[in-house]
Amino acid sequence: MAKVKDQESAYRAKRAMPESEVISNAKASALHALKKLPGNATYDDIMYELYVLQKIERGQEDVRQRKTVSHKEVKTHLRRWLK
Repeated sequence: MAKVKDQESAYRAKRAMPESEVISNAKASALHALKKLPGNATYDDIMYELYVLQKIERGQEDVRQRKTVSHKEVKTHLRRWLK
């Protein structure tokens, strides 16, 4: 839970930063993720870790911008699609 709060704080801070500092934060996030990987991590492991990190960041940004769909809406869509 603490990690999520730290990431949220970082993202809130990003919005007020110049682009060059946002890139530095992306680099710092990537380096932090890479440091947690074991010493025998492969390039595939590294790429996957960065991919997941990026997807999480995009999802959190979508939530902040209210670009989400409710569970009820999803169920309605699925009923129509699965007929």
